[in-house]
Amino acid sequence: MNYEKTAAAVFLCLVFLGSFACSPDTTKEGLSPFCEELGLLSDTNSALGNLDFDNPSSVDTAISALNELANNAPDDIVENVRSVASLYENILRKLVAVSPNQRASELRKFQSDLNQITPAARALEKYGTTECGIVFISPLEQAPTPLPPEIQN
Repeated sequence: MNYEKTAAAVFLCLVFLGSFACSPDTTKEGLSPFCEELGLLSDTNSALGNLDFDNPSSVDTAISALNELANNAPDDIVENVRSVASLYENILRKLVAVSPNQRASELRKFQSDLNQITPAARALEKYGTTECGIVFISPLEQAPTPLPPEIQN
C-alpha cells in the first residue's frame, strides 16, 4: 500500500463517526436495526473499515452500507446521518476514480466539507453511544489494557 492510499484510508477512518471504531462486546441487548447497522459499520472489519480504492466494488459495498444506515436512521438524527453518508459517498466515489498518486490531493479538496460535517458526525457518535450502547475507541488512542487478575482488587 503506498503512502497516498494509506493517508486517504487513515483520514477517512479518522473522520467517519468521529474517527472511531467500535469495541467488541459493548452493545446493548435488543438493539434497533439502526443500532445494529451502526455497530457493524463502525467495526474495523466492516465494508468501511476494509476499503480498497483499487477495487471499485469494495467502495460500492461501503457506499451501500452507508446509504442503508441513512435509510434506517431514527427521525431525531436522520438528517445528520444523511449528511455524513452523502459526503462520504462523494469522497469515496472521487477517490476510487482517480489514480493512487492523486488520492491524497483529492481528499484534501474535501477538507472544508469534512469540517462542516463534523457536528453531524459527532451527533451520530453520541447517538451510537447513548442509544445503542456502542463504545467507540479512537484510532489515535490506545484501547485500555485489562489489568491481570492478580493486580485487580
